[in-house]
Amino acid sequence: MTDSIASASSTTLHLLGHFSELYTGAERELLDLKRLLAGRRPVKLWSDVPVNPAYATEGIAAIQPFAHQFPKDGVLLMGGVHLQPGMWLKYTRFERIILLHNLSNQRQLFAIVEGVREATGLDPDLVFVSRLLQRSAALPGRVIPSLLELAPFLEVAADRFGESPGAATAPRPFTVGRVSRDFLDKHHPHDLALYRMLASRGIRVRIMGGTCLAPGLDGEPGIELLPAGAEPVPAFYRSLDAMFYRTGMFTEAYGRVVLEAMGAGLPVVAHSAAGYAEVMEHGLSGFLIESQEQAYDALMALEGSAGLRRRIGLAARQKAVEVHGDEATQRDLAFYLR
Repeated sequence: MTDSIASASSTTLHLLGHFSELYTGAERELLDLKRLLAGRRPVKLWSDVPVNPAYATEGIAAIQPFAHQFPKDGVLLMGGVHLQPGMWLKYTRFERIILLHNLSNQRQLFAIVEGVREATGLDPDLVFVSRLLQRSAALPGRVIPSLLELAPFLEVAADRFGESPGAATAPRPFTVGRVSRDFLDKHHPHDLALYRMLASRGIRVRIMGGTCLAPGLDGEPGIELLPAGAEPVPAFYRSLDAMFYRTGMFTEAYGRVVLEAMGAGLPVVAHSAAGYAEVMEHGLSGFLIESQEQAYDALMALEGSAGLRRRIGLAARQKAVEVHGDEATQRDLAFYLR
C-alpha cells in the first residue's frame, strides 16, 4: 500500500490548456490547480497553441510534436473541450486521462471523447463544472465546480465587513460592476440600457472586460469601461458594492467570477440560466433574475439598503466557502490525485 501511494505521488499530472489568451476561466482554473497541488504531486503545464508571452513566468511548454515535445505518460488533464489535441496523442501511454467539460457545447464534448478513445484506447474520466452540463450531456462523470483559490477574495470580504484590524472603506457612490473577458458575446444585448439607467440614478458602473462596449457606452457619465486584466480581480472587487452578471450568446457553464465575487462578500445579481445558479440561493445569498426589470429592481434595492447588502454579502461569502473553501477543495483535489 505504501509503495502504491508513493508511486501515485510521483506520477506527473500534465495540465493541458489553450494558453494563447489571457483571463479565460478554463486556463485560470489550470493555473489555480497547479498552485493547489504544489508539493503534493509533480505538475506540468502544457499548451496546444503558442503560449502568450504574458504567461512567461508560469512554466508553460508549447506542444511541438515534431520536436517530440509533448506529454507522454503519467496522467493527462485536458482543461476543456475547446482543446484540439493532435496526432501526438497516439504516441502517448497515459495511465489516465481526465477531461474537464466547461462549455455548453455537447458536440465538441462528444467529438473529443471519441478522439481520445481512438488515439489512446482510454475512456476519459469526465468532470463537469455543473450539474447543468452533466444533465445536458447525459453522460456519466463527476461534478466538480471550477477549482479556484478563494483566499484572496476572503481577505476582501474581511475588510468589507470590518473584520480586519484597521479596515476602513472610503466613502464613494454606490458602485456596480462585473468581470469578464473583453468580448461582446460575454455581454447581454440589454446590458447597455441597464448600465445607462443605473448611471442616470447616480450609480457608478465599472466593467472590467468592457472596452468592447465602447461604441455604445463610451463617454457616458458614471460608466467606466476597463480592458480585461486592468486590475487584479480581488482589487477590482474592493471597488464594488454589488456585482451584476449575465451573458449574451451562450449559457455560462459555471461562472467562476461569480463565485469569486461571492467570496469577496459582494451581493451578486445574475441571470438564472447558468451553472452558478446551482450554488446561489435567490434572495438569500444573491439574486437570480430573468428580465431587465428584475435586474434593475434588485440592484436598486441593494443601492437603497446597506443592511440588505451586508446580509446578502455575508450569506454569499458563506456559500462560496461551502463550495470552494479548504474542506471542499481538498475533497475535490483527491479526485485528481487518485
